Amino acid sequence: MVDESDVIGFLKDHEGQASLDEISEGLGISKYGPNSAYSLLHSLRSKGIIDRRGEKWVLLAPDTVISKAVAPSSASQEERKTDTAPEVEKIMKAMTKSLVEAMKGARAPADEWELATRPMKTEIERKEEKLGDLILRPDEAPEAKKPLIGFPTGTFIDQLFLNPEGETLNGLPICGQFAITGLPGAGKSILVEEIGVRVTADGRRALYATAEDTWKSATPRFDLQSRMKQKADILGLDWSKIKDNLYVLDTVLYPELRDWSTFAETYRYVVEKEKIELAIIDSVTVLEAYRGALKYRVMELARYNQTRGVTGLYVNQRSAERWDSYDMAGGIGLAHNLDGTIIVDYGRVYWQDQQVDLDANRGQFVRITRVLDCRMCNFERRRIQVDITPEGFIRALEPIPEPSK
Repeated sequence: MVDESDVIGFLKDHEGQASLDEISEGLGISKYGPNSAYSLLHSLRSKGIIDRRGEKWVLLAPDTVISKAVAPSSASQEERKTDTAPEVEKIMKAMTKSLVEAMKGARAPADEWELATRPMKTEIERKEEKLGDLILRPDEAPEAKKPLIGFPTGTFIDQLFLNPEGETLNGLPICGQFAITGLPGAGKSILVEEIGVRVTADGRRALYATAEDTWKSATPRFDLQSRMKQKADILGLDWSKIKDNLYVLDTVLYPELRDWSTFAETYRYVVEKEKIELAIIDSVTVLEAYRGALKYRVMELARYNQTRGVTGLYVNQRSAERWDSYDMAGGIGLAHNLDGTIIVDYGRVYWQDQQVDLDANRGQFVRITRVLDCRMCNFERRRIQVDITPEGFIRALEPIPEPSK
């Protein structure tokens, strides 16, 4: 009966290597199955005696007699234990030695208190020149103040932002970064679609990143492009101007854009090459690897937009049952990274201030829009009752102060 020692002998006779077919034919055994050439080769391989290199099986130590690894089949279990014991002991000693050496070079875990206090105790005189470059001082009075400018969206939300005198700004504060949040179906996407066509028809360049719907579909689906074309036609806007000024990142059609690095690089490429003035992200789920990372993605994008002069709108979803609040995907930390929050939401009137603002009864179902906060300028604080028209627009159901001329 052929055993492992016969296979080793065959390999030694053939310059230490042979194919499965050669071993099977040379030893007169089957290639596969019990006690086959293949099973013997794999047994030897598991013992480290041979290895596979392409189609060849190679003897790793052809000049060494490896009797302890290829014990005769008649050997007792006790003899096998005696043969392998020195090898196991050798391995254990080597592992112990390696562990001891690794522990000698290992660094102790960082002390968080030390990390916090060390910079406050370090001598700084030698770093004065380097640190001084990081400190800014106020400009002279004429250079210090820029005028507060509105970026017109062409929608009623332009009238919700005010200058210090209480007059409407006629737009969003330019280069501001704003979350638009509310429950799905409240009309957030409807609002930003209208903003997109109005701004681009007015000659300003906009970037529209969509994660909720595909821009253009070969199917009969009434896709995003078709809906925006319909809005343009209803509003009497020039589609050729919109076509020239609107750039789209479709993360449904191109899933690779859902990778943050790819998205960020593509976003920067379009903004810098095409001189984008308005960016619409619908919705911020396109930016997230996981919920905990969402606020950091938004923060990086907002910082970039601020330095490039881009006004940003970030559509976000309400994440809790409580409506008309900061409860949004990414948490309140996301709102802190932006310049303001615009709520587009619906629910039943409950609180007294809601009843007063909306002139509504307790329990009445309403749709609202309001500016919840803005760090850049004053704003209209009351809730505005709105509705979605049959043509697909959000419109205020009550008078809003007319834009100043």
